[in-house]
Amino acid sequence: MLIDVVASRARLDRAALQAEVGAALEAVNGRRPALDPLTQTVGDEIQGTYGGLLDAVRAVAELRLELLGRVALRAGIGWGDIVMHDPDRAPFGQDGSAWWAARAALDTVARSGPRSGYAARVGLEMATPQTAVGAAPPSRARAPGGPLPPPRPPDVALEVVLRSHLALLDRALATVDETEARIVLADLQGHNTDTIAGALGITASAVSQRRSRNHLRELVVALRLIDTSA
Repeated sequence: MLIDVVASRARLDRAALQAEVGAALEAVNGRRPALDPLTQTVGDEIQGTYGGLLDAVRAVAELRLELLGRVALRAGIGWGDIVMHDPDRAPFGQDGSAWWAARAALDTVARSGPRSGYAARVGLEMATPQTAVGAAPPSRARAPGGPLPPPRPPDVALEVVLRSHLALLDRALATVDETEARIVLADLQGHNTDTIAGALGITASAVSQRRSRNHLRELVVALRLIDTSA
């Protein structure tokens, strides 16, 4: 997965921006297992590798919620092969169709315009085995205890479902403010209403009202289903 910070050059407080993004990455990496955790690489780009598409979708959703209202992101999720040229430098020292697909997905999102009041933020591309690098089967990103097996052929039905899910997530997050994003994250972690209200400095009634007003409950259910499906 490749992620860019939107309009980052317009931010004068570059150190504060890097700190905000770094704290969000630490929070998501602490909750979402990854083969290579989300890492700031060069400039304002973030890279990470997950064992499955659903893991990547949930991770990028949580990262967007962590930064919502403060830092806008766009992301490209790629499925395919990963060639490990230097396993000790992950996510550097890698190549393969998964990264090409992620770059293509990110470029598509960057070129897309606003849609009915919201902007596309996350793209998905699934490479076929024939697009992998080299004639020999490449090795994939290293999992704890050993390498992963080669990826299965892309599932067209899964791709359609995930593209729809990502589009709906873009639309949903376009109407969510920073406080509501914190409520969604807290709900995903299983905190009760009183705990959430205390942490946000609002009443329990206000938390419940916000859940209903912007369909936050439905958003939480959709994100939890990603974990169940995975």
